[in-house]
Amino acid sequence: MQCPFHVRFKISKLCLEAGRIALASVTGLALWCGYAEAQTFTFRYETGPAYVAQNDNRYGATGTTFTADEVGQQDTLVRIQRASVELGLSRHTLTLTYIPFGAQTRFTPGSDLQFYDTRFAVGQPLALRYLFDGYRLSYLFHLRPHQWDIGFGGSAQVRSAQVALTSLDGTRFEDEGDIGLVGALKARVRWTPATGPWVEVDADALSTFGLLGDTTGGIYDVALSLGHPVSDPVDLYVTARLYGGGADIPDQNIDNWANIVSATAGVSVALDRLFSPSRTPAPPRQRQ
Repeated sequence: MQCPFHVRFKISKLCLEAGRIALASVTGLALWCGYAEAQTFTFRYETGPAYVAQNDNRYGATGTTFTADEVGQQDTLVRIQRASVELGLSRHTLTLTYIPFGAQTRFTPGSDLQFYDTRFAVGQPLALRYLFDGYRLSYLFHLRPHQWDIGFGGSAQVRSAQVALTSLDGTRFEDEGDIGLVGALKARVRWTPATGPWVEVDADALSTFGLLGDTTGGIYDVALSLGHPVSDPVDLYVTARLYGGGADIPDQNIDNWANIVSATAGVSVALDRLFSPSRTPAPPRQRQ
């Protein structure tokens, strides 16, 4: 027997707020303690169009698999954004990133659609809400903190996800909501010459590799960025990114896998140099 939606919604909100507060507290404490000794303190923001290349969903033992194309998610582009703050201390970097993603579409199924215990009839107009927000804390240790910057570390991400189907006449509703903690390995390679543009490859990824029994899953966030300084504390950059993942959980009858590709433009501001011009300028690798 499933928990009523309003109860699940309240529990989800409480868990999400708890996750936000915990992650923000840990990060805030680390940033506060490390700022005085930090070599860099950087803010980044980027936004641009994204395309849902894949979004396969199935919920329930007799659930119907529906795809991004079938529910209208590939009819238009989705505007995405992300923001981060990054603290660099000697050969260590700590980053907090906010990664919201949401898509809402309307469609009419060509056949009956089963979502857990709720059946949506063929021809019945439906609204789909797809939410996948992330709050990520990352750590990197830099092996070569010079012109060629190579770093390895890990990430922990609080994931807030929901897939909700509603009939437009309001008579039927079903959803799957989840809040969880996801870990990943992290790597970054960046080339920063003394002058001119810089190039960066940044990746977070993890797979179960079949180690969790019948459950399979993974997450990946891989980006290629090209940037150029426009003033001492400010860089502009463009990024091509693949962001995706999913899980097949037989004992919960859940199967979801998504791939999202995006092209964004962003700005990076070295707050340490913006607000404390008297600080010693960062070495070339630290230019953001």
